[in-house]
Amino acid sequence: MLLLLLLLLLLLLLLLLLLLLLLLLLLLLLLLLLPLLLLLLLLLLLLLLLVLLLLVLLPPPPPPPPPPPRLLLLLLLLLPLLLLLLPLLLLLLLLLPLLLLLLLLLLLLLLLLLLLLLLLLLLLLLLLLLLLLLLLLLLHYYTTTTTTTTTTTTTTTTTTTTTTTPPPPPFTVTKNVFTQWLLLQLIAHIGGHACFTNSPCFYGILTTTVHVYLRHIFLGHLS
Repeated sequence: MLLLLLLLLLLLLLLLLLLLLLLLLLLLLLLLLLPLLLLLLLLLLLLLLLVLLLLVLLPPPPPPPPPPPRLLLLLLLLLPLLLLLLPLLLLLLLLLPLLLLLLLLLLLLLLLLLLLLLLLLLLLLLLLLLLLLLLLLLLHYYTTTTTTTTTTTTTTTTTTTTTTTPPPPPFTVTKNVFTQWLLLQLIAHIGGHACFTNSPCFYGILTTTVHVYLRHIFLGHLS
């Protein structure tokens, strides 16, 4: 433990020594740099003094020359334009008569075209009037002439032919009819018996109706 404490104390002492050394170095640097800084400040002051002396001692600059008048400036600016426009003006002066002639010709052509258009319009109007007159004449002609229409009537005669069927030949009673009648009586008896014995009565009813119908016919023909 004592050894550790001794070591710590030694370390602290070393650190203190290092700090002192650093402080001493900084002081030395400041001592060395101070004269340099002072010299720099002195030089700057001297320069300022020299500039002030020069400003005071030197004569003032001469006044600027008076500005040229505005007319001269305008002329100087317009001169190149005038030089450019002069040949154009000369050309225009030379071509003026030609231009006037061309304009006159164009005007004449326009007048001629207008006259032609007017003539065409007049011709069209005349044609339309003639067509209207022709139409009126045709309408008048058609209204004055009477058209006779003949109507033909056709009569159709329908003939109905009625065909009368000849009467059936008279009924002749033969043995065959009599035997048939007997058979029908037998069928009717069987049908009635079937209805009485509680079986379907359709067959019995059918046979009885046929029997009655045939009996009626048979008795009618016999009478």
